[in-house]
Amino acid sequence: MIMMKVLTQSKLSSIGLDIDAHEIRAVQLMKSGNNDRVVAWAIFPRMSLDQSIERTDMPDVDELRWASSILARRGFVGQNVTISPSTSICSSHVLELPPVESGAPIKQIARMEIARERKCAPDDFELGFWSLPPKGKIQESLAVACPKSHIESTLDLYENAGLVVAGMDLMELAICRGGEARVQTGEQNTAQEINTSLRIGWSSSLAILTLGEKVIYARRIEHGAASVWEVATKRFQLSPQGAEMILSGHSDDESAESRKAVIHASWSGLAKKITDELDIAVAYISHTFRMAPFGTLELSGYGASNPCVKQALDQVLGIPILTAGPAALLGKIQPAEQSWGISSRLSTAYGLAARFDR
Repeated sequence: MIMMKVLTQSKLSSIGLDIDAHEIRAVQLMKSGNNDRVVAWAIFPRMSLDQSIERTDMPDVDELRWASSILARRGFVGQNVTISPSTSICSSHVLELPPVESGAPIKQIARMEIARERKCAPDDFELGFWSLPPKGKIQESLAVACPKSHIESTLDLYENAGLVVAGMDLMELAICRGGEARVQTGEQNTAQEINTSLRIGWSSSLAILTLGEKVIYARRIEHGAASVWEVATKRFQLSPQGAEMILSGHSDDESAESRKAVIHASWSGLAKKITDELDIAVAYISHTFRMAPFGTLELSGYGASNPCVKQALDQVLGIPILTAGPAALLGKIQPAEQSWGISSRLSTAYGLAARFDR
């Protein structure tokens, strides 16, 4: 009887699947009460690491089938997945909308305004939006739109590969959820501290600022870890295995000093570009919400535990910096000295799984 009670209270998540042009990351969770346990996790390279082949974030059917077979061998359960559309496909909009209590057709107004900005038909995209904290007498909302054609083609692609898309989440929310920041889009926000999340991606990065529990700003940064890989493989003539060590920031004791020099040289350019972009976002939000203090900056993705990145950000922003690492993942990753770097790369996949769409 006790065993049956435990089983009925547990819930298996769909597989949080985070794919870019370099690698595939996946996490699956089991929820029991208020606790999430990691059932399985995986990071593995795309089907081909040949850099002469121009890959996109979207694999084809054959590669998805190949990835699905790997996940099955690594302990993942079922075919349900949760994914997020690329930030290059979606668009963000700040809108002035009537208050909810006005009775006005807010969603229709938002859709018409975004259609005008995107120069498309009002029913050409899916829409999500939420109100922002008030600024004086102005009440604004943040909206995100994604083309229906992209969503439908993605669903077809995964279905043809034998996978079921149980949910599609905004990258912004998955990143924050993966960092275990409790972000939502409801009206329960009471805290007045601004926190920042920075996810360093492969071809681009994403900065998200929250006020209390609400996403108030997102900025796509057109720089990512692909530039680090290029420096490592072209300037330093490293093999893919060597470049991967530079990407992870890992160095063994025998080559620590020389490896650190290569890591710094490979990462310093990207660190400066990302810092400059994030400084713009922080300055804008600081001016917009002048009375709110800044909290922390949480890093995830590639290089989240890299000292070169942290030093560049700290010198310009002066905000306490944390590395995103869900506690449930940290205890599952060995060797322990690499757990923060790996878990931060997995944090978006963790955030997708934590929706529990299934």
